[in-house]
Amino acid sequence: MLDKILIIDFEDSFTYNIANVLYAHETSVQVLGHREFFSSLYFDELMKSSQKRALILGPGPGHPDEYIHYQEKIKLLMDKKNLFVMGICLGHQLMGKIAGRRVDYSRHQVHGQSELIEFKGRKIPVQRYNSLSVWEKEKEVDIQEFPRGVSYQFHPESIGTADNDIFFKDLLVFLE
Repeated sequence: MLDKILIIDFEDSFTYNIANVLYAHETSVQVLGHREFFSSLYFDELMKSSQKRALILGPGPGHPDEYIHYQEKIKLLMDKKNLFVMGICLGHQLMGKIAGRRVDYSRHQVHGQSELIEFKGRKIPVQRYNSLSVWEKEKEVDIQEFPRGVSYQFHPESIGTADNDIFFKDLLVFLE
């Protein structure tokens, strides 16, 4: 049985920080390793499910091309009407590749530094840990919005990001 929110762990230490932000909202959260999720019954069960759920493609090491074998399955998940898909860092890059954008080195490679971004009409400090970025034409894309999803290049769950909850609000509202 799958929980309401699934977090796919790409072997990154921040994965459980994401879970902790969501536990604070008294939601049921399940963390699954990427190999376990994509090569098991979990993926099939989620595809067959008609219940509203959320899937978070977490952060992780490497380039999204190293996970190309998952891209077709991620596209299927992004197209499901009862599923909200969120990407964080590597997850953001995977979703960007699926949307036809390129992933390349960032102009401002930073690890553990805060940066101001504009989100929903507010300037909010967010924590960055990335060498790669999603690019659209000549512009780096920090936030991507999809019909039933969103992705962030930065880490909304990090202690260096102010007002973590605002970045998870759309996911939580979708599940209501």
